[in-house]
Amino acid sequence: ILRVGALCFDHLGKLVDAYSILQNTNNNCAGGATPWQTWLSCEEIPYGAVWECNPFGRQPPVIREALGRFKHEAIAVDTRNLQLYLTEDEPDGCLYRYTAISLDSAGFPNLETGKLEVMQVLHDQGNRVVWHAVRNPSANDQPTRKQSVLATHFNGGEGIWYQNGIVY
Repeated sequence: ILRVGALCFDHLGKLVDAYSILQNTNNNCAGGATPWQTWLSCEEIPYGAVWECNPFGRQPPVIREALGRFKHEAIAVDTRNLQLYLTEDEPDGCLYRYTAISLDSAGFPNLETGKLEVMQVLHDQGNRVVWHAVRNPSANDQPTRKQSVLATHFNGGEGIWYQNGIVY
């Protein structure tokens, strides 16, 4: 059984607990932390999903179909604009942006319904970036990165980080 786990340390750095927060998924990769205290675990397989996990083990994990079905690597949350950025680990992978249609009761993005977009870099316009809607983020019959002919492709998107208005 494949599992994603949480490790708890005391103030001296001593391991005091370890437990599973997600199981029965495939080849989970980097993922990312959210400012609302969950962990987004990314399946790094074709048509892989993103699972939202409670690192404290208080709620069961939830699959987030609106974040797309592709070979996910990592996620960064833009805390200013409340958008998520997702990398794809493929030789012709893309960079994606998720914008929620609504916020939850705490003011965080609702990950159940929103808009997934793929990035295009306009090299002839000073590397300006534009975003194009992904037609069917949860498709299992057409790779997400091939749903827009305008998408810019990257060789193996890996980690991603958001800080002070910039996505790295």
